[in-house]
Amino acid sequence: MKEKWFLSALGILLLLACTGCGGKKSGPAVEASSMEQIHAEKGIPVAVREMAYEDFSVYRKYPTVLYARSESTAYSSISDVVRSINVKIGDRVEQDQVVLSLSQDNPTYQQARLSFDNAKSTYDRSRLLFGNGDISRQDFDNAKMQYDLARTNLDAAADMINIKAPIGGTITQLNVHTTANVRPGTPLFTVSNQNGYEARFHVEANEIDLIKTGERVFIYKDGDTIEGRVTQVSLVMDVTKQAFPVTAFFDVQSRKLVSGMGVDLSVEVYRNEHALVAERKELIRTDEGYEAYLAVDGRARPVQIVLGQEQGLSFEVIGGLKEGDLLITRGNQQVSPETVLNIIHTNRTKAE
Repeated sequence: MKEKWFLSALGILLLLACTGCGGKKSGPAVEASSMEQIHAEKGIPVAVREMAYEDFSVYRKYPTVLYARSESTAYSSISDVVRSINVKIGDRVEQDQVVLSLSQDNPTYQQARLSFDNAKSTYDRSRLLFGNGDISRQDFDNAKMQYDLARTNLDAAADMINIKAPIGGTITQLNVHTTANVRPGTPLFTVSNQNGYEARFHVEANEIDLIKTGERVFIYKDGDTIEGRVTQVSLVMDVTKQAFPVTAFFDVQSRKLVSGMGVDLSVEVYRNEHALVAERKELIRTDEGYEAYLAVDGRARPVQIVLGQEQGLSFEVIGGLKEGDLLITRGNQQVSPETVLNIIHTNRTKAE
């Protein structure tokens, strides 16, 4: 009974399948035929761009570290302990402002203080005696000279424990903390002013001829473009790096730049302010080089392209195109010479 039911169901399925096969043709073949018919009637859909002159540059990228053009580091001149720090990194300081202090128990400072106190007492007493005519001018002058000398020595000793900013600017580095032990020559802090930044980088021998003094350099930082100039190109190779030292200067005051920051520099090694530019996707590689398709009177016309400099996916076009040409930018792989075109978009902006 089950076998009879199965055969009946199978027969119904076969009948339905045969009925479907005998219907009207459809599917990919029909759709492809319809698309070809549409293209034949209305043309291949393409996007074009009107060629216009634009600024074109070629860059080389180099890693470097920025340094404030004017910066100074304060060093300890004695062995002592850091007792207080009056600033933090990023604070603005004036020249001769006390940044940190060492211990006032320092023997050198204590000796200078004692000598000054004694000399001051002697000077004050001598001044009264001289005013009363009890001592000579020479004795008074000697007491005053000893007082002035003791005051100078005390000021020098005070400068050894109260470390001042050597220049006005921003604290960019603190090398010590409170209770830290320091010795003569220990770096304490660095002050950088806002007179611009220098970047020193190295260029290999095969590229050094591309770098010229005065060329533009760029730093791209958090959406901003910061421009500088190459200021020095060494003619002598650094044997340790097997490359030539180059210096660039950025005459800017930007909070986004900090002395000691690592950045990538883009050096402009070529510039054409009146260039026709094509993107790689707009070109077709051939055995002879490159060609592109133009839209001329509603049809596709191939032209041989002569390329100049290259930057990323963009090319400087030095032959084959002229201002005002309608370059096919999308759909160029689907056309052939004299193909009828259906221009669905015209872009009048620069190459993208």
